[in-house]
Amino acid sequence: MRAHTRASVGQRARLAFLIGFAAALATTASPKAEAQTLPEIRTHERNRVPACVTPERLMQYLERRNQRLAPQFRTIARYYKAHGDRYRVRWDYAFYQMLIETNFLTYRAPGGKWGDVKPSQNNFAGIGATGGGVPGDRYPDVSTGVLAQVQHLVAYSGEIVENPVARRTRDVQQKVVELSRALGRPVTWRDLAGRWAVDRKYAGTIASVAARFHEQFCDGASDMQIAANDRGPTARQSPASRAAAAPAQTSQRARALPSGRGMPADEILVVNDDDEPTRASNVRTAAAAPAQQARLQVAPPAAQPRPLVQAPSQAERPRACKVWTASYGGSRNVLIQTIVGEELHLTALQVLDGQEEELAQSFIETHALGGTRIGDAFPNREAALIRAFDLCPQAARLQR
Repeated sequence: MRAHTRASVGQRARLAFLIGFAAALATTASPKAEAQTLPEIRTHERNRVPACVTPERLMQYLERRNQRLAPQFRTIARYYKAHGDRYRVRWDYAFYQMLIETNFLTYRAPGGKWGDVKPSQNNFAGIGATGGGVPGDRYPDVSTGVLAQVQHLVAYSGEIVENPVARRTRDVQQKVVELSRALGRPVTWRDLAGRWAVDRKYAGTIASVAARFHEQFCDGASDMQIAANDRGPTARQSPASRAAAAPAQTSQRARALPSGRGMPADEILVVNDDDEPTRASNVRTAAAAPAQQARLQVAPPAAQPRPLVQAPSQAERPRACKVWTASYGGSRNVLIQTIVGEELHLTALQVLDGQEEELAQSFIETHALGGTRIGDAFPNREAALIRAFDLCPQAARLQR
């Protein structure tokens, strides 16, 4: 199979990355040395995303290099975490790869010239852009574009992806998987050099981007150092690391709903991994419940998807009730209920059409352990929230 030869950033851009990072990394291991020990593409007990890497910090890292980031990309890191967790892909390195391929989401070469891939394509890894002006694949939204990259990485790890969203993945994955399996060992990010991109320095560039992030956000420790000190769920973590790993909460102002209903101001809490917590009083009083859920994430996921259930009866309802929203992208919504202490949490989860069951289960296993999905999917968020307020008497009373 012909190696990918993309112009989304180009070899000049990658060379510029290496030159730019060289001075900053003068006191750390060389990119070549780092590239020799790049982690495996797929996660497992000994190859996990370090706790110091969070979607919010990745966005800070990105925005330091691109201060004119397009609005549609301002929450892109959370999609890398969501889809990466789902497919067991090192989503931190997938994010670093995206930074290289798009030149920090500018989609321009260092001289300012546009590459073959444009921002509107939501193509973050040059998938299908094989050079000579070929623009590559196009995806309808940011979430789908990230999903396409993650699934393509799964193929490069040596595993067939069922019904991938990227046309390029469907076309080439059989050959890609065969070549990866022929290595006879787990595929690492170093193995992408000469395959994903013809640039032989590709692995060194990825290592440089990763090392610079760790220098700024992980007390200078390299990824390998962090992995050596963080082997499993029982590893010790500082309070700061535990806080960084837990989802942040933000409040959303009220807006009109159909039939004259409105959301109570500062009552809908939005679970976005990369948002800063607000100082609203209701966020402070509810903060303990999401933190408790985050601490339970080390438990193994359920072997089978949980069946749909009915909402609890009036007698079974907890004393307090909260309504939340969360998003994996897309337009469809599912409603998930979780009992946390004496509180009932109802989450309107935005999901991709056709992936309602998978994404709902992924959210439950990651953010709502022990939760269950209520009823069928809703066509939009408003419909899901109306149902949530019907089931949540506390939130309903606040609307009067």
